[in-house]
Amino acid sequence: MRLVVVVFGALALAGLAVSGPASAAKTKMGCERGKQVWNATSGQCVAGKSKYAAMSRSKSAAKKPAPKAETKK
Repeated sequence: MRLVVVVFGALALAGLAVSGPASAAKTKMGCERGKQVWNATSGQCVAGKSKYAAMSRSKSAAKKPAPKAETKK
């Protein structure tokens, strides 16, 4: 039984190695994240960046706390 588990584990690792590089992250509509946006008029992905991308970056930068000053003793 243990041999079967080891064999299946080895086959799984070999399958991951053969499958190649990971594909790009996709949105729920199938567009590549960061490179394509969904165009509802044409019903397909088109090249470009989301108009909300800049806002999310600025909000995350604003939420970071300021670095604390070092105190010398």
